[in-house]
Amino acid sequence: MRRNLVLGLILTTTLGIVAAVAAIDRDRSNLPEIVRVAIVRDARELDLAIHGSYRLRDMSSGQVIGKGNYLVESKVRLLERGILVGLEIYPSKRLTIEPARDASIIIDQRPFRGEVTFIRTPDNHLTVVNNINVEDYIKGVLYHEVSHLWPMEALKAQAVAARTYALYSINPAGKPYDVTNDIYSQVYGGRSSERYRTDLAVDYTRGQVLTYNNQIIPAYFHATCGGMTEDARELWNIPDMPSLRGVPCGFCQNSPHMHWKKNFHLKDIQAALNLHGYKAGAIKDISVVDRDRSERIEHLKITQKNGEELVLKGKDFRDLMGPNVLMSNNYEITMQGYYVNFVGKGWGHGVGMCQWGALGMARQQFNYKQILAYYYPQSVLMNYHELVHAETIKDSKPTEAK
Repeated sequence: MRRNLVLGLILTTTLGIVAAVAAIDRDRSNLPEIVRVAIVRDARELDLAIHGSYRLRDMSSGQVIGKGNYLVESKVRLLERGILVGLEIYPSKRLTIEPARDASIIIDQRPFRGEVTFIRTPDNHLTVVNNINVEDYIKGVLYHEVSHLWPMEALKAQAVAARTYALYSINPAGKPYDVTNDIYSQVYGGRSSERYRTDLAVDYTRGQVLTYNNQIIPAYFHATCGGMTEDARELWNIPDMPSLRGVPCGFCQNSPHMHWKKNFHLKDIQAALNLHGYKAGAIKDISVVDRDRSERIEHLKITQKNGEELVLKGKDFRDLMGPNVLMSNNYEITMQGYYVNFVGKGWGHGVGMCQWGALGMARQQFNYKQILAYYYPQSVLMNYHELVHAETIKDSKPTEAK
């Protein structure tokens, strides 16, 4: 019965995802295939090894200023005259290692495909950026986002969502990188994170992205929605569209994150508020003001012992307490003297694909296109090379991608 209901919903969202696009007069968009991933930030030094032949290029001049066949583990440091690599000083503020085809670059004992650029920041720290083909990047992501033992259709759905989010995030004119390697973009581990089954999922879906009105969408995803996904506009300044509206989800009930409980001392909450500039006094009570249609908290009221009240958005309160501490924005509050209990459901911001829901759908024999159609209604599945307009739907970036 549930399967029939869900299939009906998929069919009524304007046929869900369309697998092909006809009569496109350009066979390639100007979307780059390279994703720039910040794999190290604000470092003083790091370990580097290169297994194979390589060249070193100064990115300001474009000139090759060094080369070699093999580099044993060496230190990389910033000096006044440039960047120290092993025993050589290279007069560069942006130094790129270009490996030969079969070579590996190893940063802090982690191997990476593609090129690596060392950047001197204005405050004299090192930022390290891995410039990598989007398909290889996704292979380094999937293992960290879902279990490689999950059904293949769930892995394919995750591969498409991750690829879509990566290409949506590309911003050539902005920062020297597009994404980070943590939960604020997508967790990425490089070559050592690749697994046979997750690699297959990437290869099976090669090039496929989710679009709406011929634009790449920010295909957010999260661990467990707790019963209903969230409207993106409830959290971020983003145009309203069907593909980013919440849908009911009964597929994540077996998630280990379905139910959770956290206990805080009121002084710890007061300290967190003050740390983020709210100037809170001793707390007497915390209560829910209102909820949105997914039952997530829109506003909280914090009553202080001096009678003053502080009203916060639910998402802002979760951010200041920590998104991995207060696991979702769907919870009940119980005051207990100097302590407070938060009893909640789900893990993550709730927008887009529920990963444990995708697992539940795959176990009920839904394929990856049906999974994506359900969590991103009215989206269209396209090969990103075939996009007529290489555009993305822009928003204010979330503090937590998952």
